[in-house]
Amino acid sequence: MRLLDRWRDDAVRRAERIATTWDGRRYEKSLTRTCLGCHTDREAFCDRCHAYVAVSPYCWDCHLTPKGGAS
Repeated sequence: MRLLDRWRDDAVRRAERIATTWDGRRYEKSLTRTCLGCHTDREAFCDRCHAYVAVSPYCWDCHLTPKGGAS
């Protein structure tokens, strides 16, 4: 969650939209176009973590719900 919060702040508040890893790989700081490209099942990758830490995310106020496990 810290990574997603940091990426959101970087992209939205500072217009920094590219993350570069220590080995030079580059990723767009985007929940829908980067994270959800692999983590497509909302129940497995979103809801499970949020239930564990007892939080209600507001991600889906702006982002499209992943195809799998829509709730």
